[in-house]
Amino acid sequence: MKPLLPTFALLLLVGCATPARPQIMGEVDRTRQGAAVLDAKKTAPQAYARAELFKQRADQAYEAGDLGSAQVLAEQALAAYLRATVEARLTKAENGLAQARLQEKTQTERLTQLEAEQQRVAAEAADLELRVKVARDAEPLAKSEPATPEREKARRQAARAIVTQGSLLCVAARLVEPNRQAVALLLGKADELRKRLDTPAPAPIDDANALRSDCLRELTLSRRPRAQKNPAQGESDALLTELSRADFLPFRDDRGVVVALHAVREGGKLSEKLSEKLAELARVAKAHPQFPLLVVSHDARQGAKDDGLAGQAARALQAAGATRVEAQHAGATAPVVPADRSGAAARNERVEVVFVSPGN
Repeated sequence: MKPLLPTFALLLLVGCATPARPQIMGEVDRTRQGAAVLDAKKTAPQAYARAELFKQRADQAYEAGDLGSAQVLAEQALAAYLRATVEARLTKAENGLAQARLQEKTQTERLTQLEAEQQRVAAEAADLELRVKVARDAEPLAKSEPATPEREKARRQAARAIVTQGSLLCVAARLVEPNRQAVALLLGKADELRKRLDTPAPAPIDDANALRSDCLRELTLSRRPRAQKNPAQGESDALLTELSRADFLPFRDDRGVVVALHAVREGGKLSEKLSEKLAELARVAKAHPQFPLLVVSHDARQGAKDDGLAGQAARALQAAGATRVEAQHAGATAPVVPADRSGAAARNERVEVVFVSPGN
């Protein structure tokens, strides 16, 4: 019996030894000490506490010798720690989003205040500029002295051009504000001045200048309500940019944004090239309906009668979709270059399509 005693003792020791700790429990310990889990302990305490509970139960199962339960609980603990880190990141993201939204709200409110202040300042500046312009236009013009025959001829030609400018400004004012009563009186005055210019009497240059000044004032005043309502709108600037990109070579004058079209006639009718350009301009006009159109035909030679070219162009614009259009004939009173220059006829004969600025 004595030889069997050592063997029995060895079997007894093996049977009482603690079983090996599952590998997953070591992984739980390493994960638990990671920076992400330690951060989750502060940011997501409830999720962290749940993971700790699983770990505690896994340790208890292992100590009780229940390796199967210890394995399962350790896996649940690992998953719970990982979930705690995810919730911590979500919490941080939500806090960051809330802070960003708060900053956005603050910046939006500040921007709204600045825009309101800018509009107020712009309105005051526009009103002041308008007052200065009206006051300047109302200043009495210096009276012209008697002139020599040559100078009188030049003065008569200048007076015709000024009367044309004034009447076109008045027509533009009527397009902006159709019921402006003073405009009709001024246009009647323009007709009287044209008749006087056809007589041998001295050219009414002073009256022509007064007419132009009065019509410019009426146009300025007709724009005033819209300019005060939208002082910083920049409608004309945007339109000028759009027409420039379309290679129309537009320019600005007191009436608004102007496009000059040449090669206008073809067999007594609108040329095909002009018709194509008018169709393109009509599409632009449809996109900017706040701009009424003033169509002005210019002749190459003095004394040419109105052949209805401006009216044809206006009807072509309307047929292509433009709504508010008015036609005027300026004759040869506003040449681009002197008539005696080479190629002057081709440059002076033209149709102007004026996008009349409604407010700025």
